[in-house]
Amino acid sequence: MDGATRFIYNGREEAAMMKKIFLSVLVFGGSALLFAQADAVGSGVVLKSVENMHSAASETADVVSQAVIGTPVKILKAERNAQGEEWFRIETPDTYQGWMKGSSLRAYAPGEKAYGTSGQTFEVTSLFALVYAVDNVTKHKPLAMAPVGALLEVGNWGERWCEITLPCGTKAWIQKGDGLVREPGFKRPRLSTEEMVTLAKRFLGLPYYWGGTSPLGFDCSGFVQLVYRLSGIQILRDADIQFEKSGLAEVAPGFEDKGDLVFFGKAKGRITHVGMMVNREEFINATTHEKPVVQISKLKDPYWANIYRGARRPI
Repeated sequence: MDGATRFIYNGREEAAMMKKIFLSVLVFGGSALLFAQADAVGSGVVLKSVENMHSAASETADVVSQAVIGTPVKILKAERNAQGEEWFRIETPDTYQGWMKGSSLRAYAPGEKAYGTSGQTFEVTSLFALVYAVDNVTKHKPLAMAPVGALLEVGNWGERWCEITLPCGTKAWIQKGDGLVREPGFKRPRLSTEEMVTLAKRFLGLPYYWGGTSPLGFDCSGFVQLVYRLSGIQILRDADIQFEKSGLAEVAPGFEDKGDLVFFGKAKGRITHVGMMVNREEFINATTHEKPVVQISKLKDPYWANIYRGARRPI
């Protein structure tokens, strides 16, 4: 792909969005900036509960992805836009790149220890966990919200409450029932396909959100990426990349089964949508078709059958 080409991926049509792994061109007001696996100029951590990543250094630019609180990022470039706002071009752990407002990140000072890299962490397992200033839900309004999968630094904990440190450095409290305390170096176990289906169904009815990767709203590839990650399987972002370059095995037509990813596109060779099979006939997906929510659809429904392009299975 190059910056002058319009292309479709993940159900969206965009111009000049850079993919990290490949040489791409990002166009700003007529000038082009080239990146070829660009070296990071720094690193940092996301401060906000869920923060958008944009295709350019402006909140009016399209959303290409999101990152949640506590996510470590590489900082590839910093600039101020026409409004004088500081923005960073960042790369998330899944190698995805986009622009994020400077106020949503904390850039590390040289030699500073990265957030959540030593000691125990608290992994949010509820769809949303509220964070409080004290260990009491009635005293103050919540300080923050952390979505499922977020990892937060944890200190002492008791029967109900865990003391945490937010990425901004603020001490706070989270209810122990909203997650699990993880030991250093924890590796998420691989779930069975039955467990993957149960997990995916927790998100039924949540809204579709272009570029979304959290329960506040998903796009198709952001949804399956999160389900897979929480199931102990790492895949890349965007449906076309998941189809071609995520290391998944091809599944012959008619042999699709629960846990498999199924891919769609109106033009042959152009993948624009993805879902996950929940049985031999149905798949769960974040879609705007008929109703803009996470929903279960039938693979043989004429709408989907006409644009079905194949399935992939974790190895």
